[in-house]
Amino acid sequence: MRRLILTMMLLAACVAGRAQEGNPATRLSRDTILIGDQIEWIIPLEMAPGEKYFLEDIADPPAPGVEIIKPLQLDTVSNGRKSVKVEGKVILTSFDSGSYYLPPLIAMIERKSGAVDTLYMEGPTLEVTTVPIDTATYVIKDLKGQIKYPLKFKELLPWIGLALLLALIVWALVRWIKMSRANRTFLGKPIVKDPPHIVALRALDKIRKQKLWQNDKQKQFYTEVTDALRVYIADRYGIVALERPSREMLADLKKQDIEEALYGKMDELFTRADLVKFAKYLASAEENEEVIPDAVRFVNATYIKEIDEEKKEEK
Repeated sequence: MRRLILTMMLLAACVAGRAQEGNPATRLSRDTILIGDQIEWIIPLEMAPGEKYFLEDIADPPAPGVEIIKPLQLDTVSNGRKSVKVEGKVILTSFDSGSYYLPPLIAMIERKSGAVDTLYMEGPTLEVTTVPIDTATYVIKDLKGQIKYPLKFKELLPWIGLALLLALIVWALVRWIKMSRANRTFLGKPIVKDPPHIVALRALDKIRKQKLWQNDKQKQFYTEVTDALRVYIADRYGIVALERPSREMLADLKKQDIEEALYGKMDELFTRADLVKFAKYLASAEENEEVIPDAVRFVNATYIKEIDEEKKEEK
């Protein structure tokens, strides 16, 4: 469509206008290029201020063997009172050597009077050359491997830091395991553990203050009391008391040197606890009131006996 409009304007210019003498010529930014290089095809236009111009479309490719890398872009290079200079640029390339004749371009300038001047601009010749090869001295060589640059310290620094961090973590883990087995803190200080009877009496006193059975929490009450006693029995006698049926634990406890009355109270307490926890037995207030005192008496009596045994051994 645009080419048709330009052709009609050209005919109108031939009828009503006049052809401009001394038409400008397009030019290249360089005389020659190597294969694959890029070059600018420059198209100059000049007119008076307020006049309009029309430039014919450039074919793609403009010539066989020539490729357009960047299409035509027009830019005003000077804007004076008497003349306006516009410059168009097309970036070209070629991948084969030889001479290429770029086509002429037609531009039309509409003057202020309404007349249209036609500009016929000759196209330049693009010379594309290759790098000459001296076949007399040319020797084919093998492909070279990738260049290896020496490592710099700042490139190794992050890896050194990571290695040191991993070494520190491994050392800390090994030390923590070693100190834990020796019953010491990470810094090597001895870990002072409360005696088993102190731990048990403290736990029983805490349960007493919670008033669980008074608030209809018998199952929780008996569970916490028996758990505290199991921990004490395990630490005091070395019996496997945790996560074990009460009957088995009591059978091992009976083998210890414990007064019959104390053992009977423990047997009664654990039996009632199993009924409350597993058989939905509802203990009476009198039975519940005896639980904490019986547990405390058992702990105190067995602890005092342990002290007496130690004194006998010292003598």
